[in-house]
Amino acid sequence: MDEKLKEALETPAFRALLVGDFSKHLRIPSAFIKNFGGRSLRKCTLRNPSGDCWGVKLKQKEDGLFFRKGWKVFVKDHFLEHGDFLVFEYGGGSEFDVTIFDRTCCEKNVEEAARRASSNLADSRTVDDVVRIERPASVHLAETSSGSVLFKSENTWFTKTLKKFNRNILTIPKHVALAEGLVSDAGLPSRETVTLQDPTGRSWLAQLHVRADRRVQMARGWGACVRANEISPGDDVVFEFVKRGVLQLHIFRGNVLTYIPRCL
Repeated sequence: MDEKLKEALETPAFRALLVGDFSKHLRIPSAFIKNFGGRSLRKCTLRNPSGDCWGVKLKQKEDGLFFRKGWKVFVKDHFLEHGDFLVFEYGGGSEFDVTIFDRTCCEKNVEEAARRASSNLADSRTVDDVVRIERPASVHLAETSSGSVLFKSENTWFTKTLKKFNRNILTIPKHVALAEGLVSDAGLPSRETVTLQDPTGRSWLAQLHVRADRRVQMARGWGACVRANEISPGDDVVFEFVKRGVLQLHIFRGNVLTYIPRCL
């Protein structure tokens, strides 16, 4: 048997369907507590598939052990809804790996859920993700969740409004990844890394991962770039492919242009 499959089958796990007042707390099944080895857990770490972690305190009540303080933040950051289905895998210690499924029984696309939530609060022109693949160069007004940013280039580019869950991993739109040769038509990875360049000329090598649904994500290296440039949730970032495998970053902070790209 494949070692990874064997490990997955041996990992203790429980499942939770989100109903009722799930946003306030969530009960850990009583039969699962035996996996703690007699230890009394007071706090734990919830890790999502992207590797981001949330600290949550546990509270023992008459009717069971509950995820309590910090759970509301996890719910909010992942846009959890009534009918979502969560799988908690426990590898020991105080850490749980959490996989989220929506009502279609498919793994939940948190970025898409964030876009839907934003569109409900903004007017019909507001979008999180704007993609342009056009030549010759023309001026484009990109509408983002924090306003409009003006950008001009002959190159392929896309924008992202940074969310908390984007700080360590970020998804590249599928058709951009195809157009720039990051993934094949069959969904197979064509490159393992891309180079990120900031406005000051510094660069980072970011690893690429292709998910089962063919989404391409930037992981290791992207987080270091975010921290070095102090990019915060709500900032808009334009990713411009200046050449194959090289992305120039243009950062817009709170609707203030911090870097004006040179027209090519």
